Amino acid sequence: MAEMIFEKAKSLPGKLQAEALGFVDYLSRRGEAAKEAAAWKQLATEARALPQVKTISEEEIADAIADCRQFLRDDPKEDQVYEKLR
Repeated sequence: MAEMIFEKAKSLPGKLQAEALGFVDYLSRRGEAAKEAAAWKQLATEARALPQVKTISEEEIADAIADCRQFLRDDPKEDQVYEKLR
C-alpha cells in the first residue's frame, strides 16, 4: 500500500506533492490525537475515583512532621539536616 501511495504521489506536480505530504502529516496527528484523547479519558476516570481515597487532616500532617523532626533530633548524624528544617 505504501508503495502505491508513493508511486501516485511521485507523479503529482510539486505543489500537490506538498499537499499530499501535509495530508499524511494530518492523518498521523489525527491518530496521535485519538491516543491522547483516550489517555485523558482514562485520567478522568481515575480522577473520579480519588474522592474515595482517605483524606489526610492537618493534624495528621502536623503529627507526621513532628515525628520526622523527633527522628532527626534522635539521630546525631542528622544534626545538619535537622538544623535546616528548623
